[in-house]
Amino acid sequence: MPYSFTLSKSLADYGHIVRQWSTTQCRPYARQADTDHAPPSNWKEILDSAPVGIGRRDIPHGEPIPSFEEGHWVVGLVFSEALNYGDVWVGPLLGSGIGHLVVKSMGTPEQIEKWYRPVAENRLSAAFALTEPHFGSDTSLVATTATRVGDSWVLNGSKIYCSGAVDAAYITVFATTDKSLGRKGISAFVVPLDTTGLIFTKENESKLGIRSWKTSALSFDDCTVPLGNRLGWSADPSHPQPSSGHGGALSALGDNRPKLSAMAIGIGQAALDVASGLLNERRAGFTPQRWSAIQIELANMATALERGRRLNFRASYLTDVGQPDRAASAAAKGYAPQTVERVIRRCMQLLGPEGASTDLLLEKWYRDVKIMDIFEGSGQVQRILVGRGLMGRTVG
Repeated sequence: MPYSFTLSKSLADYGHIVRQWSTTQCRPYARQADTDHAPPSNWKEILDSAPVGIGRRDIPHGEPIPSFEEGHWVVGLVFSEALNYGDVWVGPLLGSGIGHLVVKSMGTPEQIEKWYRPVAENRLSAAFALTEPHFGSDTSLVATTATRVGDSWVLNGSKIYCSGAVDAAYITVFATTDKSLGRKGISAFVVPLDTTGLIFTKENESKLGIRSWKTSALSFDDCTVPLGNRLGWSADPSHPQPSSGHGGALSALGDNRPKLSAMAIGIGQAALDVASGLLNERRAGFTPQRWSAIQIELANMATALERGRRLNFRASYLTDVGQPDRAASAAAKGYAPQTVERVIRRCMQLLGPEGASTDLLLEKWYRDVKIMDIFEGSGQVQRILVGRGLMGRTVG
């Protein structure tokens, strides 16, 4: 597929259908999901109403997201933006997490066959446990330890904000085998949910936004897994030693960052459309000069969102054609969530007191999108990575 910002008609039509369905069938439950910190109880019935394949993993043989000429990652962008235009509560019910992407990046052929393929082919879920109470973006600060004891690895420590862990087939856990090596001492381990010593201290943490998403706090109390659960490790002594888990984490995050950015764009477009509609209804109450100024602001916000889409498509296109570019993914993630936060805030300001009221969803979307600027690599870190790339340094 030649690189182009113009989507094929079939993919554009699919995105439009998903967006319409998400708006009419999912958005009415947005406030309830936020208040209850959980999806609505009738979420399966809502998903049953989807007119096209949305990649359900809660039912056998659920219709997958269709394939299009643009490629897997670009299709994912269109789907993520369209789905989250309705609201964010639906996504975790469909997503597979990113833990299996680390297996694909770091695992031996046997580990990929054992842990990656079942998740990818059967639309299962694999969680990703990196963040700890004392750090977020700086992976060199991992304090969870993994100590070899005979034919096992024993993990001790804690993790927070582990998305989808309670429903996952396994959790990919990052732990250090040698603190003196810093980030080079970090390895990744596959930890099934029934492993002794894995404890869920909070099934769903209280947080600013995305309250319906199950983000868990975990502890590892002499959590023991076989030697073969260390990604990259092989019983064959001639096999190369496992590469640093730091690189595996970055690889998995890099591929997924434009998708996260597309989620933010979907939320931002929804907020802009809601605000534009309400302001247009009140047009008679503005002076011509004030209305002209408002139109210019709305147009500038629309342009900013479109710029974010272009960054997303470029990064995902490169991944689809086998030329993944971490700097391009960092640019997409570093730009869109922060920009969308400003867009929603300005929409709220233009609407006056009503903009911050719970009568509208703008204040909820503002809270939701804030975390998207932080997790999977904060916006500040992404801009550092882009700068390093411009200066010719390796983008980590």
